[in-house]
Amino acid sequence: MAQNTTIKNGTISIDLGKKKQQQDTVPPRSPYSSDDEDAAPKAKKERKQAAAEPKQQAPDYRKEGLFKALFTAGVSGCQIDGDGYGGYNYPGFEGGIGAMVRFHKFLSASLGIDYTMKGAKQAFVFDGGSQYLQLYRVEVDYIAIPVTLNVHAKDLIMVNAGLQPGFLTRFSERTSDGQDITNQVVQPNPVDLEVIGGLYFIIKKHYMLGGKFSYSLFKIRGPDSFSTGLSRLVGEYNNDITISFTYILDTVKKRKNIN
Repeated sequence: MAQNTTIKNGTISIDLGKKKQQQDTVPPRSPYSSDDEDAAPKAKKERKQAAAEPKQQAPDYRKEGLFKALFTAGVSGCQIDGDGYGGYNYPGFEGGIGAMVRFHKFLSASLGIDYTMKGAKQAFVFDGGSQYLQLYRVEVDYIAIPVTLNVHAKDLIMVNAGLQPGFLTRFSERTSDGQDITNQVVQPNPVDLEVIGGLYFIIKKHYMLGGKFSYSLFKIRGPDSFSTGLSRLVGEYNNDITISFTYILDTVKKRKNIN
């Protein structure tokens, strides 16, 4: 520290002006200031940066691919209304492939090709406490082409409705005592047109479990008398309930090559 010392008239004087000048150069700290004031500008800066960042958007269905392949397999409980027997007693199988086009957040359309087994059979008959098997059975198999409009709810539930034309591929019929009368009765129409409606639950976007109901819009056989003694007054109609499992194959996304 430098000091100026002067002697005047026998009196020694010391000049402390520079020290005082140095002390005056330090700005006084307000007794009301705190560390919060220093942190305030930093907090405002962080808020501005957070506001500038883009908000996370909800998943866009268009990024998942327009087309999805469908592979379906299921079992059906079948009956033929108008044949004189009731109940979904005939077990059928249904399987096929298809494609789904997602053109809206809540809507899509599906087209498929299925092999479906339909028909009817008589249930067990109880007579006097004894049970005996009835062998009456009708089998009608089709190549079906279901066309549906689908409504999606948050990618968890899908409800659909549509039409399903079917082309007859196989037919057989036998009486309750097992006699084959396939060539003695009126043959079913070669084309069947059904109305269908279904409810499905989507699991992890790749699996779908649900059921559908289908019913013939036009009779598959007319009101004719057959050798079985049954008189079909209003004709016969396919009536089926199907439980199915579907695998959904998304569009394959190409990986980017990283050099």
